[in-house]
Amino acid sequence: MAVDAVLAYATAVSQEVTVASGGSLHAAYLHGSAVLGGWQPASDVDMLFVVDDSTPADALASIARVLAARSDRAGGCPGRGLECSVVTASAAAAPYAPWPYLLHVAGEPAGCRIQGDADSPGDADLLMHYAVCRAAGRAVYGLPPRDVIGPVPRQIILSYLAHELLWGLEHGPEPYAVLNACRATVFLTDNAIVSKIVGGEAALDRGFGPAELITRAISQQRGQVAAQQPGDDAVEFVRQTVAALRQAAD
Repeated sequence: MAVDAVLAYATAVSQEVTVASGGSLHAAYLHGSAVLGGWQPASDVDMLFVVDDSTPADALASIARVLAARSDRAGGCPGRGLECSVVTASAAAAPYAPWPYLLHVAGEPAGCRIQGDADSPGDADLLMHYAVCRAAGRAVYGLPPRDVIGPVPRQIILSYLAHELLWGLEHGPEPYAVLNACRATVFLTDNAIVSKIVGGEAALDRGFGPAELITRAISQQRGQVAAQQPGDDAVEFVRQTVAALRQAAD
């Protein structure tokens, strides 16, 4: 039922963006945990909007107002907040560094922030958003994602995952670091993109890491116990995963 609410919300937001864009919206996709099987009430709603390259500035401003108004629970978001990017059709069709975007909106407890414009240097997280959309994204407007979004090379994804894991050790709680390491290992071995919880369960089933640590991380992710900072065992597991990812990327 919760995922149905996310899909209904994403569909409604895409309809509003369609109007605000003045017909420039090319496609809209729901991605992230809602489509990967790891949705939790505290999850973000992840979306990607693709617009025509010739979308005028006033249409972008109207889209930004819609997304800002809809970005948190007050705007009807069923999760922690809406996190989404607006990109051009050409940028989506041939993803490339520095991963340019037109708008990025992220819901936060204090409101939302809108980043980027036509001159934005880019957002490296977009490469993973493209990859997730191609793997499992749900089209709430427009063509299927593989018809709109080009592939991201595997080596680039591996390097990104390694960097993200190290960032998670410094800035995230233990379940973020550990379960992202599990899902990165699933991608490394199976070339599959999964949610954090599905990655953790796969790691347990296949012996990819310390069972006690991964079980603890899953419990924290599900809210069964309070999340903690990464312990020494978590740090060691994540660093080993980073080394494996970098070796494969090289």
